[in-house]
Amino acid sequence: MSTQVVLYYMLAVVVGILGGIHIPINGALGTRIQSTLVATFTFYGIAFICIGVACLLTWNKEAFFALKTAPRWYFLAGVISVVVVGSSTFLIPRLGAVNLFVVVLSLQLIARTVISHFGWLESPISPLTPWKILGAVLLMIGAVLVVRS
Repeated sequence: MSTQVVLYYMLAVVVGILGGIHIPINGALGTRIQSTLVATFTFYGIAFICIGVACLLTWNKEAFFALKTAPRWYFLAGVISVVVVGSSTFLIPRLGAVNLFVVVLSLQLIARTVISHFGWLESPISPLTPWKILGAVLLMIGAVLVVRS
């Protein structure tokens, strides 16, 4: 395995850890201030400032102009993100971080497996195999066991 691929996996580990932390923090904020909407607005407000600064520091005029040619359905990702984070902020104090994570992660894996199998959403094709199907079934069984205990 190349050094570059190892670094990519290391970054994926960091992102995985951060992904496990950011939604519970936002859920705690929503509970503390008694407003899912304001907590989600704060989450995205700070995110907007951070990404705005990063874009200004690494200004890529061509990329911004290229947005005009992107299919409009790409922009649904922003709406979906707000729904995911807002719903997670609402659900964390009601279901618990682990239960929410297990359900969301399990269904994300299944959805992404199907997307990759068919190459939908411009994803590289990665056909379903018996091992992938077995893994998905075991993940769902594990999700049910975690949520029920």
